Amino acid sequence: MGALKWIGAGLGWAIGGPIGILVGLAIGSFAEALTSSDDKTKKAKLGGNTSSSRTRTTPNDITVSLLVLTAAIMKADGKVLKSELNYVKAFLVDTYGESKAADLLTLLRDILQKDIDLRGVCNQIRTNTQLDTRVNIIDFLFGIAYADGYCSPEEEMQLNRIARLLYVSEFYLNSIRARHAGSSYSRNSSSQTSYTKNPYTVLGIDKSATDEEVKKAYRKLAMKYHPDRVETMGEEIKRNAEKQFKEINEAYETIKNERGMA
Repeated sequence: MGALKWIGAGLGWAIGGPIGILVGLAIGSFAEALTSSDDKTKKAKLGGNTSSSRTRTTPNDITVSLLVLTAAIMKADGKVLKSELNYVKAFLVDTYGESKAADLLTLLRDILQKDIDLRGVCNQIRTNTQLDTRVNIIDFLFGIAYADGYCSPEEEMQLNRIARLLYVSEFYLNSIRARHAGSSYSRNSSSQTSYTKNPYTVLGIDKSATDEEVKKAYRKLAMKYHPDRVETMGEEIKRNAEKQFKEINEAYETIKNERGMA
């Protein structure tokens, strides 16, 4: 019942579309979530039109959307690995605490048993979120795919498909992929950063890029991951964005030092 109460308490746009239908099937008795004092408001959301108007998303909306897309990635290669499930569990516990994480993990396990209308889900997310949010969602999903240290071809295909459906461009996709593939960097005893992957790739550009193109790419990425831009996206997005923002800055500083840029 814990997960049911939590879902009913905060979902806005997600209730009215394919995400709400999927979650409703997963938890079995979706109507039970509509029994609190604001019952009429929630029922209105359940029947609301999500096809054209952009409403304000809540952290709970983002979390449930991530659970649905996480399930899509975990199922992409036809098997749900224990390492991936453990990664998601550890992340949820770290973000929400043991009790709420247990509810969310139960919901995820139920969603994993359902057929996911990926196009419908992505269309709903795209209609109700800004690009900043969608870029961070893709980034989060890459973290899931690489949780076991390897992204299978099937997972890569699914990630590419979700990115296309969310209208996340190749520029962002290439940068995200570079930051999640393999280890990002190591530090020596003097605390200097030594990259084990190409900082240009991290910024989504070629080494032949001009200084101005380097600056432009950095600014474009930094805007999407800056802490101020993800403040309302939920804890899971904020934590991931902070990590990626740090790496983008380090890649930029590496290039600046190599080129002697001001």
